[in-house]
Amino acid sequence: MKKTISDTWLVNGNIMIFCGPHTDSFKKDILASSLLAELVAVKNSHRTASWRTYTDTVIKTGWIVNSRATQQLEFENSSLLNVVEQSAGGALPQDERQTLAITLAHMVNLPSDSPAIRTIVEKLHKNTTESNTTTDTPVSTTVLLTIIRNDKTVVTLQVAFETLHGIAIDILDQPVLSAGNDRQTNSWLLCSSLDERHYNLIRGDVLKKLGPNIETRLLQIPVPADLD
Repeated sequence: MKKTISDTWLVNGNIMIFCGPHTDSFKKDILASSLLAELVAVKNSHRTASWRTYTDTVIKTGWIVNSRATQQLEFENSSLLNVVEQSAGGALPQDERQTLAITLAHMVNLPSDSPAIRTIVEKLHKNTTESNTTTDTPVSTTVLLTIIRNDKTVVTLQVAFETLHGIAIDILDQPVLSAGNDRQTNSWLLCSSLDERHYNLIRGDVLKKLGPNIETRLLQIPVPADLD
């Protein structure tokens, strides 16, 4: 099987995967602009409003929109990987899907007390819209996932789902996700690319706005560089 180079980060708890041999400077620019958008977006508790704020902010920092889409997906007892494949459609080539699958599996198998596990689970809890008061009450939450393809296309996906199994790291790879019954949009997709010349002009402003968050809100996941 073809080996794929991958670099995985948590951006304020959101998963970001770089597929392919991207430069460090490019990664830093994507991470910083995404983090700024995330910190602005979390001020909106409603998932639709937060998505709009997030995308508006990254566009202001130089992300050029190639396409965007929203969907009301139907799924039951599905894994996150399957939901992502259903949501992203042709936006993710096979190599990137393979990298995503291996990366999610690796993260689930990290030590239970690792900072990455704690950060992911805490983020899922913060994104919940219903409390799990009884075992038969579904928990509703959202995941924001970003995959930077080999060609530098940035695929950003937000998915809302329910689970009866509570919030735990196995959400990433177990078939425990279902669509809600509210008949509302539960999938938001943005395909974009970074205008690096534009970002060069505002990089200093972005980093100034981020301040110490650039050190405390970004966490690199110890995923092997060469995935089999």
